[in-house]
Amino acid sequence: MKLDKRMVNRLLTLDDEQLGNVIKSIAAESGIDPAALGLNPNSIESIRAALGMAREEDLKQMEEIYNAYRHTPKKP
Repeated sequence: MKLDKRMVNRLLTLDDEQLGNVIKSIAAESGIDPAALGLNPNSIESIRAALGMAREEDLKQMEEIYNAYRHTPKKP
């Protein structure tokens, strides 16, 4: 997953429901139960604020963490 400022700006144009669906989709693709995220209007607002303040360095770090997590074998 390539996460850069351009992608973040596109995500920030989504309404809360659409953004929540994207987050759930990414979680599911990563092996995380989307229901376990507990997304609600407040959490979506917090995620939106964090994405809006993210610098390129932050996005690179998030991408590295995400990619490392995806390649970690899951426990049975």
